[in-house]
Amino acid sequence: MSQKLKSAAAFALACSGPVAAWGAALPGEANFTGPLVTPAVNALPAGMVNIEPYLIHTNTRGSYDNRGGRHESKATVRQWQIALPISYALTDTASAQVILNAARTSGYGQHSDGMRAGDTTVRFQQRLRGPAADGTGLVLGLALAQRLPTGRYHRLDTNPLNGTGNGAMRTTFAFGAQELFWLDGGQAIRWRGQLAWSPSPGRIRVRDSSVYGTDAGFRGHARLGQAWNASVAAEYALDTRWVLVGEAIWNRASAVNVAGTAAGGSRVAYRLAPSQEFSLAPAVEYNFTPNTGLIAGVQFTVGGRNTADYVAPQVALNMVF
Repeated sequence: MSQKLKSAAAFALACSGPVAAWGAALPGEANFTGPLVTPAVNALPAGMVNIEPYLIHTNTRGSYDNRGGRHESKATVRQWQIALPISYALTDTASAQVILNAARTSGYGQHSDGMRAGDTTVRFQQRLRGPAADGTGLVLGLALAQRLPTGRYHRLDTNPLNGTGNGAMRTTFAFGAQELFWLDGGQAIRWRGQLAWSPSPGRIRVRDSSVYGTDAGFRGHARLGQAWNASVAAEYALDTRWVLVGEAIWNRASAVNVAGTAAGGSRVAYRLAPSQEFSLAPAVEYNFTPNTGLIAGVQFTVGGRNTADYVAPQVALNMVF
């Protein structure tokens, strides 16, 4: 996967994560697993645990230039990613979550050295307003996420595909809302949205070859800017088991400034242009029980600037204990 795509995906993990809603059951009427990207806003009852392993296969098929023009690439970069969000309800309104992930990437005649750990995200959420007894009513929540640079981002030797992180201790603040409606025919529709902002994490130490395009012998730093994310999703329950999902996602990252010295001692300074990405993520849910559901879908770009054009089929099993 190109670095532009990895940066966008990593920010989505940090502020949204591949964390769908817990398998909440409405009284014998409808069950929801949650969309692929937009995180849950409602809370689990205190002491309960939600685990939702994801399997994602990303195919990078091109790129978008600074004007938004799409350019197809003949050499497709492919990545298999396993993401594991684990949530625990601290109280009836507050929860803590950790998101672990690992990936294997191939392209241009190379591949990464097996499955490699990516960055880790720790997320805390506080519900501000809960639903009514029948599940209707506006639900509001605030979240704070901290990204930990556990993935490798520099000293990549001769294989840039081993880069699975960006080295940043990035903090993200998010506001979420969701609401459920009962239709006259007995079906249910639930919408959910999130708006997130991440301030600049400051300078990151960079050595040798890195995800920022530096070469062996480089000594310097990269400075990342602010980042934003917004997403909205709708779920339509056909019955107690089957649910149709539609989702739209927007990510934006400010420019990255890289400065330092090359192997020969010459000064190096350049700027990676700001990027943004628009994607859609339709999916289908099947709920085995009120606490166990499967969701399968695909996230794909429909526009962007200075970012990758990709399609990412994925499947996740949502389990509440």
